[in-house]
Amino acid sequence: MYKLLTAAAANTKTAKDDRYTNAIMHLPPFTKSGKNYCAMAHVANDAYASAWLNNGGNIAVIFDTKKGEELPTSFWSRPVVDGDKTDLRFLDADNVVVGLRSKGKAKKAPTGDGGAFCWQYCLDESGRGVFANVQAARQRRAAIFEDDRQEFKRLLWRDLAALCRRADRNGNQAACRLNGTSDLQWENIYPTLFTEFSEIRWYDYTKLPKRVVPTNYHLTYSLQFIRSAAAAVKAAV
Repeated sequence: MYKLLTAAAANTKTAKDDRYTNAIMHLPPFTKSGKNYCAMAHVANDAYASAWLNNGGNIAVIFDTKKGEELPTSFWSRPVVDGDKTDLRFLDADNVVVGLRSKGKAKKAPTGDGGAFCWQYCLDESGRGVFANVQAARQRRAAIFEDDRQEFKRLLWRDLAALCRRADRNGNQAACRLNGTSDLQWENIYPTLFTEFSEIRWYDYTKLPKRVVPTNYHLTYSLQFIRSAAAAVKAAV
């Protein structure tokens, strides 16, 4: 049976935390589909990220830190939490920087302003994304989304209902990220989604600065460009 959502066990990022029954959805990037599902992927956004922090929100920052190395303890005068320990961003403390280590293509990308934009090191080929059948499934997903929005909704509602049933069997709560490799405004695309599935803990990263989302949809703002961990440490001294 064709599915839109990938269960946590099949995704290395979401499989890290079994406190929730988690699922994620991936769409193909512009470089593969010709459709831009990340409107800010080519835009510097330091000012938006700073405003997000000043308004009490959290931002995610990719550092040039390697696996096994410690992240900086602070960035822009805010504490850094280790975002690689869990994908469940709604569990983070308020007004913090979510530090992420460079992975995949990002490990070779330059740091700082004028460095690589996120579309240039997109993690769409990380984990099982390296397999042709996985990429084909994402292309098919995008085709349904573009050509038959009602059919896409039917499949999504079916998968979400199954996710909730699986969470009940596991004795915990369902959680879901729809923007695994996209930045779509689901609150506008399917406005009733978050009330019809209010039992789900919704969360995503975003680079869109002015989204107005339901209270059960947690957004972490994603800072553009990979940042130097050494520079962050020096600035904190």
